[in-house]
Amino acid sequence: MNERFEIKKLFSEQYTLIIDSDIKAVNVHMTSSSQMRWDFSILNISEEYCEIKLILLDHILLESNNPLIKEVASLTNAFSRLYNELQLRVDHQGKILEILNMHVITSKWKQTKQEMENIAANNPEIKNAIILNDNVFGNKNKLVENIQSSEFFLLFFNKVYGKKIPGRFSENSLNIFNSANVNWSYHLSLAHNPLLSSDEIIIESSAEPSILLNIGFYNRAYIQFANQIDIKKLDTSLIEKGIYRIEKSTGRIIEASLSREEIAHPEDLYAKLKYTFYSDEILKYKMSDEYLTATN
Repeated sequence: MNERFEIKKLFSEQYTLIIDSDIKAVNVHMTSSSQMRWDFSILNISEEYCEIKLILLDHILLESNNPLIKEVASLTNAFSRLYNELQLRVDHQGKILEILNMHVITSKWKQTKQEMENIAANNPEIKNAIILNDNVFGNKNKLVENIQSSEFFLLFFNKVYGKKIPGRFSENSLNIFNSANVNWSYHLSLAHNPLLSSDEIIIESSAEPSILLNIGFYNRAYIQFANQIDIKKLDTSLIEKGIYRIEKSTGRIIEASLSREEIAHPEDLYAKLKYTFYSDEILKYKMSDEYLTATN
């Protein structure tokens, strides 16, 4: 192939994402499973950009082992409605160029802010959340950054579009704990599967730090745990692996999975995240009697 992979035709699709997490932060162990669903449309394609519409249909915490996760999920859901309808221009790598319905988003924030201020008098956490989000919604760059780092963009536009396949490249982004910058080295390749139709391809991605992690990284990444664990004895493994089944004629993702792991200590300090991404046709098949019979 060895050509840049891009979205080629207009399409609409509903996607479901399952996120399974297993995080150990020294004395705190948290596991959870959550589900998100979107309605996604490519509205226009030009040489410079794609115009997209993304509607969040639901966001559900399926299970967790820690009450704190439930509290965080409730607060997250309260704010997620601010982003539940997005119309954007993105370049052919999926980087956001412009928010086209900014007026809708700011209007929702004004309404949500007023509702939260009415109940925030005796709740410092809500007050802090209002201040934090006021800074975000008053700054277009911060708002773009928030949307760009959201779950849908992490999966759908995760380093595949606009890149030569097979190919290699490097990029700066945060570690899995979101506490320090890392220069990641990515490798994209085509995988062979005789069961695919002629209009389908599978792209595999893998990433790891491009250079040896130094003491500066360890101090930045784990400083919050310095009183609980000896940072000098940590030996971090950072790995990301993805696989994407894609319709060639349109550039539409049919299904995908992504695993991201940061293991600083195998027992005391790690983050393991697994993302499973289905188009509606795959979700319906996974729920069908045919599939359930075949897997039992």
